[in-house]
Parts: sequence; structure tokens; C-alpha cells
Amino acid sequence: MSENAPIRFFLGSNSPQGFVSRFDQLDDGDKEWHTFLIKGGPGCGKSSFMKNVAAVFEHRCPKMELICCSSDPDSLDAVILPEWKVSIVDATAPHVLEPKFPAMSESILSFGDYLDPMRLKMHADTIRALDQHMSKNYEQAIDCLAAAKSFVNDSSRIALSCLNLEKLAAYAKHFACKNFPRRTGRRGHEQVRFLSAVNAKGVTSFFQTAQTLCPHLCFISDDCGAAASLFLSALRSHALENGQNVISCYCPLSPHSKIDHLLLPDIGLAFLTENRFHDLSGLLPDRRIHAKRFMDTEALRRHKKRLSFNQKAAAQMVHQASAVLAENKELHDEMESIYLSAMDFSRMDEMLERVVEQIITFQLARETTRNLR
Repeated sequence: MSENAPIRFFLGSNSPQGFVSRFDQLDDGDKEWHTFLIKGGPGCGKSSFMKNVAAVFEHRCPKMELICCSSDPDSLDAVILPEWKVSIVDATAPHVLEPKFPAMSESILSFGDYLDPMRLKMHADTIRALDQHMSKNYEQAIDCLAAAKSFVNDSSRIALSCLNLEKLAAYAKHFACKNFPRRTGRRGHEQVRFLSAVNAKGVTSFFQTAQTLCPHLCFISDDCGAAASLFLSALRSHALENGQNVISCYCPLSPHSKIDHLLLPDIGLAFLTENRFHDLSGLLPDRRIHAKRFMDTEALRRHKKRLSFNQKAAAQMVHQASAVLAENKELHDEMESIYLSAMDFSRMDEMLERVVEQIITFQLARETTRNLR
């Protein structure tokens, strides 16, 4: 694993269906895991607190994941500490989380207790007006993403009609047999993440994370995205059957069905879809697979104008969604400033110290239990 950059992912996505959360992935299904759920409004210091926790464990947790906010990538929504079996997460909307086993598996950190309600009541009308404005804007942004998806889907249908599925499946199987070592006696484990998100800055992608986890990169060049998604889905299945662990990174426009990128950290190999929506210009691939090898290029060429129109229209719709989300970011910042003025941060250092102490205590308790067995 490279140490050039931190591991950053998204676990949520603004999508045509609204906000899609994959915060079910925080504990990796491990019963020994403990999650700290932060509750509190905007401007309560949730992201800053998580950044401080990350700084404490930076050199003690090489596999630490920073889960960035899909609407504001400069802010954190969660920190995952795999070596310590701990997650710390903003458990408020739009990714509300509640404890299943309070105190045993989850702890609530109530930052809202440090807010002065009387100061907030002075701005009640402004807060409600901002919230209403942001809700209307968000609906508009979602409509734009839905429109973008309709153009992308039309291109995918065209591409699928020109695709040789048998050839693609055979190549995927051959590639997996050659490059995915088989681990006997186990099936691989899958983690779900997003490498990209549509937000106020446009489309933010953490492709450096792929390079950090996987020194060997394979680009799947596919303007329409249909062949790449099917190829990656096939590789995912073969990898899991061979006992290889995978990180499946889904498309923000099709967050439940379309894999954009596939990472296999244990063997250091990443597959990244390359097209106008995924700018990989800052990376150098070890290999590039062109989707055209699976296509009837002559049939595809007959739809050239329509495909070009769809690409441009989808890009314009994503751009419009980003513009609306940028306006929402300004409104959110205004609301955040109101909450900041009502927040008492004097006890945050004490809370940080207590949480760090608990994380260490949990780890010592697990080690003691294992030694007694």
C-alpha cells in the first residue's frame, strides 16, 4: 500500500433518487466494532472533532479511512479506524443513525447539549426560512440528476445493443483466472464505497485513493459506460469466488446497480472507468482496456450524433445540479454561522480526550478477552 495520500471515500451520494446512504458499511459487519454517533446541528463542530480524532490516530492507524461529506468534500462525515475496530460518524440527517445496542456497540456524543437554545430562538425565523429554501433547491438538484441519468441510460441502451456479451464475459473470466489468485476455503469480502460525488464543486473524485490502496491501475476506457460496468461486475463476481476482497465503488447516478470502479487492495490492483465523467489524467495506468473490443463499432457509429448529444446533455444537467448545490452550500454556511454563535466549544477538548481514552480502553479489553480464551 502506498503512503502518498490518505484513504478518502464517500459513503453517501446525491443521486436521482435523492440522498443515498451506505453508512451501513461503517462497522464492516464485525460484532466487536464500536461506533460513536455524533448528534448535533450544523456548526456544532462535528467535522472538526472527527478531524482531531483522525489526527490523534494518524500514525497509529495506517488503514484509517476519511469519509468525506458528499455535499462538501472538505468536511468529514465519518472516520473509520479498522485497526481499532472503531468508527466515528455524523449521525444526523441526511444519514441519520440510531444505536442498535446502546453503550455495548454504540455511544452517542451529544454536541447539541452545548448549544444555547435562547440564542437560536432569536434566529428561529431565519433558520426555518433557510431550511425551506435549501429543501426546494435540493429537489431541483435531484431533478437535474434524474434528467442526467435519463440521457446516460439512453446511451447505455444503445451501447448494450451493440455489445457482444459473450465476448465480454469470456474475457472477464480469462482476466480473472490469470490475475486473481485463488484463496481456498473462503469467499471474498465486499465493501461498498463511492469514489465520486456530485456536489457544489461539480464532480469530486478521490482517484488518488485508488492509487494509495492499489499500486497497479487498469483503466477501462468506455465513453458510454455500459461495457465497463458489466465488465467490472463480472470481475467482482470472479474475485469474490476466488476469495479476493473487493471494494465496489458505485456510480452516483446509479448508486445501487452500476459499478464505476473496482479495487482489490490485497493484490494491489484497481480498475477505473475512464470517460468524460471520470477524469483520470493525473494517473498513469499499467494497462488500458478499450470497451470497443467488445462492441460492434460500425453499429455504434450509426448512433454517433445521438450519443454525442446525450453526453453533452447529461454533462449540462450535472453542471446545473452542481450550481444549485453550490447555492445550497452558501445557505448552509449562513445557517452554520448562526449555530456557531450559539455553541459552547469549551468542553470539546475534554470530550476528545474521553473518546480517545475509550477507544484505547476498548482495544485493551478485546486483547484481554482474547488472551483469556
